Parts: sequence; C-alpha cells; structure tokens
Amino acid sequence: MIGKRIWCIPKSEIQFYCFVLISRMLIFSKDIAIFVYFSHNSFYLQVDLNRAGVPLLEIVSEPDMRTGIEAAEYAAELQRLVRYLGVGNGNMQEGSLRCDVNVSIRPIGQSEFGTKVEIKNLNSFSSVSRAIDFEISRQALLHSQGRGDEIVQETRLWEEGAQKTVTMRKKEGLADYRYFPEPDLPGVSLTQEFVDNIRNSLPELPEMKRRRYENMGLSMQDVLFLANDINVAEFFDATIAKGSDVKLAANWIMGDIAAYMKIEKLTINEIKLTPQELSELIASIKGGTISGKIGKEILFELLTKGGTVKGIIEEKDLVQIADPLEIEKMVDKVLSENPKQLEQYRGGKTKLQGFFAGQVMKMSKGKANPGLLNKILLEKLNAKS
Repeated sequence: MIGKRIWCIPKSEIQFYCFVLISRMLIFSKDIAIFVYFSHNSFYLQVDLNRAGVPLLEIVSEPDMRTGIEAAEYAAELQRLVRYLGVGNGNMQEGSLRCDVNVSIRPIGQSEFGTKVEIKNLNSFSSVSRAIDFEISRQALLHSQGRGDEIVQETRLWEEGAQKTVTMRKKEGLADYRYFPEPDLPGVSLTQEFVDNIRNSLPELPEMKRRRYENMGLSMQDVLFLANDINVAEFFDATIAKGSDVKLAANWIMGDIAAYMKIEKLTINEIKLTPQELSELIASIKGGTISGKIGKEILFELLTKGGTVKGIIEEKDLVQIADPLEIEKMVDKVLSENPKQLEQYRGGKTKLQGFFAGQVMKMSKGKANPGLLNKILLEKLNAKS
C-alpha cells in the first residue's frame, strides 16, 4: 500500500459523499507506443510512436471502487495531482494520461473476486464511467442467466459509438501483459529520511487545498470548482491575497469569469484580467465607488482588453452617484414624466417600482447608487399626493 486519499463526489447539485481509495503499487517503465483502435471488427490498427521513450508511471489501485463514477473520479484526482505537481499536462486525449480498468463482480457475501476482465480504449473520464457500468451490467446479466462461465479473463475494447465493450483478445496470465524487467537498473531502497524530505517539499495538493477552502467557509460546490484546476486555484488565491472577500472572489470567478472563458474557449491564464484588478474591482463595488452593474461592464473590458479598474472608471466617468440630492432630482424628473404609471402604482400596481428605478438608472447611465435610489424612490412613490 503506497497511499490513500479521500474525495467528495457530487451526488447532485447539493449532495456529496466521501470514499477512501488505496493505491497498491507503482510501476516505472518507458512508453513504447499507443494503439489506436477503430472498432473490434476493423482490419486496421494505428500505432502512434510519438511518445516512444517517454517515462511512464503506472499506478495500480486496490479493488476498492464499486461504480463507474468512483473510478472516473479516482482517475480525475490523479490528473489533478499530475497537474498540481507540474510533472505533466495529464491530457487523456493526447495519451499523457491513460486509464485501463479491470472489472469483476461477485455475489453479496462472497469474499473471492470473480473473473477479471480488462477494458481498454478509454479516452475520457466519462468513457471510463460508462464502460465500467456497462461491463458490470453485462457480467451481472450473464450470471443471472446461469452463464457465468462465459465470463473469461480477457481484454475487451470500449466502443464509444455503440456504448458497449467487445472482445479484443484473450489473456492467460501475467506473461500476456508484456512486462519486461530492465537488467541495467539496480534496485533502489528509499530511506525514511528521504521520503520525509520529499513529503515536506511537496506543494499544496488538491486535497489539502480543498480542506483549506472549506475552512474558509466556502460551499462544497465552490471548493470543488476552484480546486479542480491548479491555474484557477492560483488565480483565486492571488485575488484573496490582495485582500478581497473570499466569497465575493469565488462568485466572480465561478460566475462571469467562468462564463466568459467557456464562451471564448480560453483558460484563466489566457484572459487579460489579473488577480490584482479583480481584487480592485471587488473593492470598488463593495466600497460604493461603482455599482454592481457598472462593475460587470468594467469586468468585460478587463477580460477582453486588460487595463486597470481605476483607469477605466476615470476614462469613462463611471464613478457611482451617491449624492442624495442629485438622485432625488432624477427621481422627481422621472415621476413627473410618467404621471400615468405613477397613478397606476398608487392604485395598487406596485410592481411598477421596477419601471421607475429602471428609468432613473437609464437617466444616470447606470451610475446611481441602487440602495439610495430605491430608498428615495419608495419615499416619493408612497408620499401622499
């Protein structure tokens, strides 16, 4: 046993559960090639040699996983570790991270595992989950029909299009897995001191970061989103290091910023916005210098063109109007220009308050302080005529 991790997996938008997984061993080798399969009945097979000679680390887990989603999350956590440690990009589509799974089932109460079936051609976490769930169902069906002897030790291919596994080749034992020892590499014994030094030099890993974010009072959804990508986590950490409110920073990153990145297909490292300016933007809104609506407009410019919050505010004269007398004049003007709507409001159509507020905001070009505006507007609307 080389280690264990505990993860929280979303069961729904608001529910989560935790489980423990243990890794059994590490196997160091060199990559040779990637086989690219078209389908089980194709006459052709592509051999991709682009990664030949690249160091390869195989992690073998204990049979602790019970569902496809658990296995997919285990693989996703390994990808996070690879990226957090900076040892690779962990992209499955490029072959930088690959996943083969072994599936066997057994009756409830039986301690001995059933026949092991290996599945290959899994190029995404979703395919890992679907392939495992399909294979579990396939084996369970054979057992229920009294055909359990048809489950043999073999390698099966996951066909994404057909959403099923098909026989690829039979395997008899370990020799068929093509493991070759390297005689030129002597055995290595690691001292406890060496292991401790390595452990102490590690950066903050995903699990540690999630726990830190949780201790900040963030929701589990916030925690999982922010810690999922090392670059997003670093952007968030840099923003709050400038003094920003933790929850507000999380909301901006997970909301408008994430939406922009998704539309433009950009990573957080590719946008023009910096943590310094996001922190400044949040402070400007919180301090009343600009309104939230103006803040969103400034954010878009920061994302697309860069610049500074202060510079954009000065250039476009966006400072929030917080003078009660100035706002009162605008409210009086809007009410005098809309006597019919004012009469309807006082006749019971109170939803028209939003109409009047919108007209004042339009007149002020979005710069009127919303709280002050609504206070003055309500006083005027409810005043006896």
